[in-house]
Amino acid sequence: MADSRTGDRSTTESAPVAVTVLSEAEQRVAALAVRGYTNRDIAAQLYLTVSTVEQHLTRTFRKLKVSRRRDLPTNLDSCRYTDLRYSRMHA
Repeated sequence: MADSRTGDRSTTESAPVAVTVLSEAEQRVAALAVRGYTNRDIAAQLYLTVSTVEQHLTRTFRKLKVSRRRDLPTNLDSCRYTDLRYSRMHA
């Protein structure tokens, strides 16, 4: 089944798996990694240490069976947890 917005088959098929397998923290970190942010940028945006970001990405890669950022599902950036950093800042 192709994604109606992009025509890309992989984005629609990998989203449900990633969302159910990854923790909320892993999803937030992975979503920013997919957008091209560095570990340092992600750490600053989510108020984490760089080491914590690295640990989340390591677990994410292992769970999704990928070895590089560019292999992460591109639809992770639309994950519902991406904007939690904003709600944390205003809580």
